Amino acid sequence: MMKMNFKNIVEDSNHIYEQLSQGIKYLYHELQELTRMDDTQLCLAICQLIRDGRISQRQEDNLVYYLKRV
Repeated sequence: MMKMNFKNIVEDSNHIYEQLSQGIKYLYHELQELTRMDDTQLCLAICQLIRDGRISQRQEDNLVYYLKRV
């Protein structure tokens, strides 16, 4: 497992943001498959993106989707 620091979190969040640019919305497990990040990396990166206001979470039919803000 990679040592997590702020630089790694930002790099991971940028990677996720690029993936979100290629689609409309993604489930957690879809992002995990695309990015090949472990749970800790993915959660921290998603939190960073939400905190920065770059992505949002939406719930539909008991599923949580992540999508790029426009």
